[in-house]
Amino acid sequence: MMKKKDIKEIITCLGEERRLFYYHKDRYCFDLLRYAMAKNKHQTCKLNQLKQSQFGQFFTKKSVKEALSIYGQGEISQDQLACCWLEKPFIFALTLDCWGNGDRGWDQTSRNQSNLVLQINFTGEHLDNYYSLIKPDKDDEGPFASDSHPINTKGRHTMAWVRLDFDLDTNEALIEEVQNDWLRDANRAYMRLKTRRKRNPNLNPSDVWYSINGDYEGLSRYVETILPPYQQIWAEASLAAAIQFIREELGITQIYYHTYETGKKIKDVAHNPPRSIYTKLPRQFGFKLTANTPVFLRNDKVARRYLKAIRQPNWYVMQL
Repeated sequence: MMKKKDIKEIITCLGEERRLFYYHKDRYCFDLLRYAMAKNKHQTCKLNQLKQSQFGQFFTKKSVKEALSIYGQGEISQDQLACCWLEKPFIFALTLDCWGNGDRGWDQTSRNQSNLVLQINFTGEHLDNYYSLIKPDKDDEGPFASDSHPINTKGRHTMAWVRLDFDLDTNEALIEEVQNDWLRDANRAYMRLKTRRKRNPNLNPSDVWYSINGDYEGLSRYVETILPPYQQIWAEASLAAAIQFIREELGITQIYYHTYETGKKIKDVAHNPPRSIYTKLPRQFGFKLTANTPVFLRNDKVARRYLKAIRQPNWYVMQL
């Protein structure tokens, strides 16, 4: 059972101090190749062996081919993979929280219990631009955050979050959700203002969206210049952070991920979430489709009842 008190005990055990997470596009490839080596207890490995692993698809990526070309057909070590930094990384602060009170329609959890939440929060350079261009009110979470979602409310600004269910006894974790509000709502605010300014060119951001005290030029620069690099990598970075956390801090090596249809039904999701998050993203990371339900869901009476209503449930799975 994953009740709220259990999640809070886990957070206490893991420590609530800030975790820094460095990420650039395609960084997940090198981490997963490193995990594949560790799984086989190899400190070093020939590149041809890695190409035959579950993550062999990464070798078709230009970034991976270029980074590993210096090794030819020779050997590479786990440490060398860990050092494959291709460009200046984004820096995020990771925090943990709890989500879910047993209201299936609202919580959207597979076992109608609580989830552990990994929050991916903005840091330094982004925050400097955010405060100088948006000039948000200081007495709330900001114009692009929703406190009805599992965001950090202790002084950090959450770009995205990942909800996790897991069972240490069965060595299984399930990625319930990868989501962001911030980038979507910043774009919505900007598009709303641009549309309404066609009739009234003097409108300011505060006329169409709460808590923005900056001017039109500031919002325009923030959305058109500052946010696009984050827009391009937020989902990839969030999933990479979650896998790293599950593997290195929870010590779990079997990771499941919802498919679009099964996830909607078992979590009782009424709306249509972005399909690519439950199709393209897990396949990009090398997750494989399976009809095998996670054991900890099969063992849960409530989840079993939900599963019986699904004709052919399936999942994505990755074994590290």
